[in-house]
Amino acid sequence: MDLQGTLSHQLQQLRQQAESIDRQQLPGKPQNWFDSTVFSCRSPHLTDYVAEAQRNLTHLHDAKLSMAAKQRLAQRLSEQTAALTQAFRNVDVRRKPTSKGRKVAALVQQFNAGSQQLYQQLSDTQEFERRLSDMISLAARDNSAEAIQRGLALHARLGRCRKALFDIEQQIQELERRN
Repeated sequence: MDLQGTLSHQLQQLRQQAESIDRQQLPGKPQNWFDSTVFSCRSPHLTDYVAEAQRNLTHLHDAKLSMAAKQRLAQRLSEQTAALTQAFRNVDVRRKPTSKGRKVAALVQQFNAGSQQLYQQLSDTQEFERRLSDMISLAARDNSAEAIQRGLALHARLGRCRKALFDIEQQIQELERRN
């Protein structure tokens, strides 16, 4: 197989890979795949870049081109095929979640679970505070010694409840500050 046949075959394989990648929704898929020094087209589809390289291969055998123009075109074609091959390797890297990506996802999940738990605890404690306040109001209506004792105990519980609310709010603020 001659050089043109080899390049043509390689570009056909790259086109098939490009078509496969273009059909997929990949995270981090670029809007423009390549630098303007390598390709003149701008596209989110790899097949457009392979088509440009295939056109360059066709023009390479144009009899009207000077030897210098053919050399420049051959150099450009070489750069294009190398860039396409590298892009396909990078696509494979984008598909695999990195260990760092998994760690970040785990931390986000842990943060969400921790924050949900803290907010639930805050809600429960606020409800308890409300019930204690209601009980204190009821106890204040009765002037018996037993009711006064019960009121003092309820006030002590309310103080501890408010301290717990303050602590939970501080934990939530600290958690949100870290993230």
